[in-house]
This record gives sequence, C-alpha cells and structure tokens, in this order.
Amino acid sequence: MNPPSQQVFLGNQQHPPAAPRLYVNPTTPDEKLWGSNVRRSMGIRQIICGGIEFVFGIVVIGVHSYFLFDHWDYVGWGIWTGLFAIVTGSLGVLSQKKRCMVIAYMVTSIITAVLCAGCFVYAIFGARISHFILQYGGGAANLALYIILCIVFFIHMVISIIGARYTCGALSSATNQSQQVVNYTPQPLHQQYVPPPPYTVAAAQSGITFQTSTPSTHGVWGHR
Repeated sequence: MNPPSQQVFLGNQQHPPAAPRLYVNPTTPDEKLWGSNVRRSMGIRQIICGGIEFVFGIVVIGVHSYFLFDHWDYVGWGIWTGLFAIVTGSLGVLSQKKRCMVIAYMVTSIITAVLCAGCFVYAIFGARISHFILQYGGGAANLALYIILCIVFFIHMVISIIGARYTCGALSSATNQSQQVVNYTPQPLHQQYVPPPPYTVAAAQSGITFQTSTPSTHGVWGHR
C-alpha cells in the first residue's frame, strides 16, 4: 500500500503595516511673518506721527485764545492720541516674528485709526472756527496749528489702516506654519519563499509528491 502523498504549500507572508511617518513643517523662532517689513515701516511712521501729535497737542493748549471752542484743547486729545500712537507703532516694529505682537498691533491700529478720525474731524472744526475769528484780528496761530493737525491726523489714519491690513496675511501664514502634515508611507509586500524538503527518487516512487498552491496570505504546512 502506497503511503499518503504529502503536499507543500508556498505562500506570501504579509507583514503588519508600518507605522505612519510624521513630517512637521519646520518653523524657527527667527522666521519673519508675512508683511513684517511693511508693518515695521508703518510702525515707524506711526511713532513719528504720534510724536508730532503729542508736541502740537501741548502747543495748542499753550496758545492763548479767547474763543470758547479752544477750551476743549485742555482735554489733551492730541496728547493722548499721540501717546497711544507711539505705543501702537512700537508694537508694529516688534511684530515681525511673534504672532501675539501681530494681534496686539492689529487691535491697537484699528483703535488708533478711529481716534485719528475723530481728532481729524475735531481739527477741521477748529480750523473753520479759527478762520472765522481771524477776521476779527485773532486766531492766526490756532488756525495754523489746526491745519497742521488735520494733515497729520489724516495721514496717521491712513497709515493705521494700512498697518492693520497687513496683519491679516501674517496671521494666516502663522496658522499655516503651525499645521502638521502626516505622510503615510506604505510598506511593500514581502514574499517569503519556503523551500521544499529534499527527496530522492525512491521517495518519489513511494508516493510523495511536491505541489505548489496559489499564493495565500499566510504560509502553512498541510497534510492530507
């Protein structure tokens, strides 16, 4: 009686999937944010405008006038606006690399633009009234000061709007730089070869056969 035949199965052995590789966009603390040069330039201009407003705000108070409207100058609207503008400009100069400084500069620039708009309207009324009393022999110094302040406040308002505009792109670039990118690298399927056991002609005559099956996910040895 012939012994039962033996079969050898060859198959592909699949390894477990490789762990995902994480790639993070490099962001260094010294990297400048988008529009940093423009914000720095606008910040320097805001400091200059704030200094002019501060000085002329003091001069307007010192100029003697008998008109009631000029008494509102004692509130120091030019002085306080100038000081706030200097702080805003300093934030603009420092907002090149830090996102928190960009946000602070954006908020203060918007507030400065609103303050300059209000002071611009006030200076226009002051110039018109000073021109009116100029016909009666007074108000020439006040008229000159109000005209200068009108020009400075208008320029300062435009600069603040431009500075606030260039904070939006910086915030967007900072958000994109902080995002992480995950890259999955698939591993190729490894094929494992199982060599057949050695046999002789005598073993072949005794009924032992060697067969190859279709590829499967796991290599097994079977007997039938």
